[in-house]
Amino acid sequence: MADKYKIPYVNMCIRLFAKRFRLSLQTAASYLCDFKGVRFLDECYSSEHLLPVEDALNDLVVVCKNNGGTIG
Repeated sequence: MADKYKIPYVNMCIRLFAKRFRLSLQTAASYLCDFKGVRFLDECYSSEHLLPVEDALNDLVVVCKNNGGTIG
């Protein structure tokens, strides 16, 4: 059964990532898709949503860098 809060959580993380790095929402979403950040949030939602959002954003930076990203 899908968690009804997963999509709002991923949306919030994308928005906060955009705000943190002063990116447009579209640029942040594209970056996170290209470098597997959104996939990470989807696959690890069960544990990530229990952490402070700052930890989730830091994890996104690490995941994206591990997949070729340069932001952060």
